[in-house]
Amino acid sequence: MHIKRLVAILITVGLIIVTGGCQTGKQPMMNTYSDDLELSEAALPDYSVGEFFSFDDGTTTVVTASSNEQITWRYNNGATSTGYRNFILPALTWTGGNSHSKTTSTAPVDMLWPLATGNQGQYESHQLISKNDQIDSTEHSRKWSCAVEGTKRVSVPAGSFDTYVIVCQRYSSTSNSWRATRRYYYAPDLGHYVIREDKFRSRPDQIRKLVTYGFNSTFLSEQDQINLNRKLQKTLTNNPDGIAGIWKSKPGDITAMLIPVSSYTGLNNSQCRDYYSVYSVKGRIRKNVRSVCRLSDGQWQRVD
Repeated sequence: MHIKRLVAILITVGLIIVTGGCQTGKQPMMNTYSDDLELSEAALPDYSVGEFFSFDDGTTTVVTASSNEQITWRYNNGATSTGYRNFILPALTWTGGNSHSKTTSTAPVDMLWPLATGNQGQYESHQLISKNDQIDSTEHSRKWSCAVEGTKRVSVPAGSFDTYVIVCQRYSSTSNSWRATRRYYYAPDLGHYVIREDKFRSRPDQIRKLVTYGFNSTFLSEQDQINLNRKLQKTLTNNPDGIAGIWKSKPGDITAMLIPVSSYTGLNNSQCRDYYSVYSVKGRIRKNVRSVCRLSDGQWQRVD
């Protein structure tokens, strides 16, 4: 038997034992995966402001702030959360339409990282959820056991990725009974997970798969946005299809290739073009597909 596969099987047993006490509730069997991919150890994600990820359950998240180990995310429903780069840990704060929460945990911020099959860790968390009117609040204390099960190549609407499979089991802090299992498929080349599976004791299971990802240039500095738009306007006006314009941010950490790919006549005989904006964000490629038409003043305006 492959040694790493044996490690994954031992993790399966260890996660059941480590929480202690009698386990109650129907607990799903742990999966094990081979390490035929031979992935290198994966470092913690290094998110940049403006990166976004959209999933097939309708969820879209975008990075709005990054400071030290903490990342702030904004969701398409208007909610925001701030947590560690280590996404397997609960968000430190969360704010929604009518409630907000704060969470503390005993986990080290880099628990399981750098990722390698066999890594495991346990921690406890305490969450306080309050209504925005400050009248009602609820508290939740939980125990968690997490491990890197192995590696697996997966296909999602956004493409095919080599991933590390990370599983976290959630237990009651009082009875030690199993409550839920969350499994992430983390793609090191992408710098984010491409699948998240949730199995619950008392409600329907959930799964989300990555549909698209990219970079939102509206989160650049004002001057960078001005310079980027100038380069885009010039590229769309002067370059034939397939010839890129190159732009680089003032700090130098983000570059973009602006590539016209097709030209056509739009409504009211307007001149229109489709183009790719291919961003390199800390070495990660983020590609957006855009459509624009030319206004009477000569400026190109998005129509998608």
